[in-house]
Amino acid sequence: MKRTTFVALALLASAGIMVSSCKKNDDSGNTDTTALKTEILQDAANKVCLASYQDLSSKADQLLTAVNTLIATSNDANLNSCRTLWSSIRETWERSEAWLFGPVDVDKIDPRIDTWPVDFNDLNTVLASSDVLNEAYIDGLDEEHDALKGFHPIEYLLWGKDGDKTPAELTGREKEYLLALAQNLAKLAGEVKNSWSGGYAAALSTAGNSGNSDYPTKRVAFETIVDAMGGICDEVANGKMKDPFEAQNPQLEESPFAQNSITDFTNNIKGIMDMYQGKFNEDGKGLEDLVRTYNLSLDNDIKTKHGTAVAALQAITDPFGKAILTQQTQVQTAMAKINELAETLANDLKPFVQQYGQ
Repeated sequence: MKRTTFVALALLASAGIMVSSCKKNDDSGNTDTTALKTEILQDAANKVCLASYQDLSSKADQLLTAVNTLIATSNDANLNSCRTLWSSIRETWERSEAWLFGPVDVDKIDPRIDTWPVDFNDLNTVLASSDVLNEAYIDGLDEEHDALKGFHPIEYLLWGKDGDKTPAELTGREKEYLLALAQNLAKLAGEVKNSWSGGYAAALSTAGNSGNSDYPTKRVAFETIVDAMGGICDEVANGKMKDPFEAQNPQLEESPFAQNSITDFTNNIKGIMDMYQGKFNEDGKGLEDLVRTYNLSLDNDIKTKHGTAVAALQAITDPFGKAILTQQTQVQTAMAKINELAETLANDLKPFVQQYGQ
């Protein structure tokens, strides 16, 4: 993820402003929601976060297997299999960016697998070198060369610069690099999964319990969740989309070789509703259930603005690198609608959890 500063939303939210906007629709002030709040955090930890990273790790392993098969037999079927699996793991990853906290952030997994744009000069220099291209090489690249790791160099090697690469065009060095990248991706995806299953899911599930240094109160946990939901809005609208749009530079696009950028953005925003409703593959309790207990109008506002943002993205019908030139109105509308959703999350949902997420 190419990070952008989340200053505006953070300033609005950190002071806990506009708590009065969380006005109740009914007299629910005496409702005992203690058990519900615990269940929401348990499901956020296990049915959303852990479930997504289990899926990510499984798909990374599948991609690695497919890459090995492609290297052994470089034909159209095996290349297409790798492309399909890359697209599938991207869906999981992009949805999970709506809960980009915990090990994936602290351990810097995010920049090590999802930095763009790919620097062709650096990549070609690596391919032309005599360096041993293995997983240790990829893992040892410093943060200045994060764009040579992860999803996007894999994307480049599978699709080529113009999206029309053939199996015969994969060179021996490219195969070595592709394998090393896939091995490193599988390793890092496994580390995230193990961190969540090895204790972080339990920490989020037990927020507010004595001795929980990660989440000393439930409110801290809920604020973390809402900040992540708002953060991905900011990332998509004011980074992923705005940067190439304002520069009118398709080379700044996130996933240009597979023409997957609009799908990436859409999955980022869909992930917000995954977290809000407490589900990834399996339905659970989410913030939705707490909001609906006290403020049906806020629940409706969040869902309406979320749906509008997704629809605005889907109205962009050209590949994003082309759309910034040919569909500027649609791009601007999508950015505006995503920012409107972000404002509701920061100005209304965050004060709500500060009031009712104790």
